[in-house]
Amino acid sequence: MKNTAPYQEYVERLEALRDAQCEEASAADQLLSLRDATLAKPNGTFLELGTWRGQATKAMLNGLHGGDGLLVSVDIEDCSDAGGGENWQFVQSDSKDANAIVAAAPRLNEGIDLVYVDGMHTVAQVYAEIMAWFPKVRQGGQIVFDDVDPVPYMYGHRKDSARKEMVNRALRQLISEMFYSNLDSLRMELKMGSTGLAIWTKTSEFGSHLRPYTPMSPPRLDGQLSDLHDQLRGHSAYKNCDAIQSVMIPI
Repeated sequence: MKNTAPYQEYVERLEALRDAQCEEASAADQLLSLRDATLAKPNGTFLELGTWRGQATKAMLNGLHGGDGLLVSVDIEDCSDAGGGENWQFVQSDSKDANAIVAAAPRLNEGIDLVYVDGMHTVAQVYAEIMAWFPKVRQGGQIVFDDVDPVPYMYGHRKDSARKEMVNRALRQLISEMFYSNLDSLRMELKMGSTGLAIWTKTSEFGSHLRPYTPMSPPRLDGQLSDLHDQLRGHSAYKNCDAIQSVMIPI
């Protein structure tokens, strides 16, 4: 029997792109990872911050077909034509205004399985979104951030864009700093090669909050000064690594 899930042809095109290993393979893989998340929890509750043309929206709705799951998509613009069906609700709002969004979609207050963050790409906006929505994510749930890979936008690369390079680098820095400031509440992994995804898995309980983040120290770029610093602190350099048969990792 033919699959009657919504946007099935779109998902099949993404699957073909991912398997073809072309330049768009990483982008397709990112979208399909969102689809897989909804497919794994067809009765779950999902929140999309930033809708635009509904690329991620359609992929996620395809996975929810046949279950009682709900995807709430939020955008400051009217994107009510980006998706459809009984598993979808669109809320036009500022994505950091959790009170207004929950008032329109009360199910979010019961616990969210995944938040996809792809709205206005400023550090201030993303930070406000994280702080507003993290308490409502269930333990074991995820927050997924788009646009954290600056490399494809660097000079001479495929998407060469100075502005996007700087934006993605700043967002990745923020997300990393927040992660390292909350190691007791989070696990983190990255998908690279396109716009990039940072994936947080929440390990703390439902209703818990994040601590404000501590900015990281600036990177050390002077090799000689770094060697001197390590010598003064008693750190030894790694030498003859190929000859090392076994390395114990400190935990």
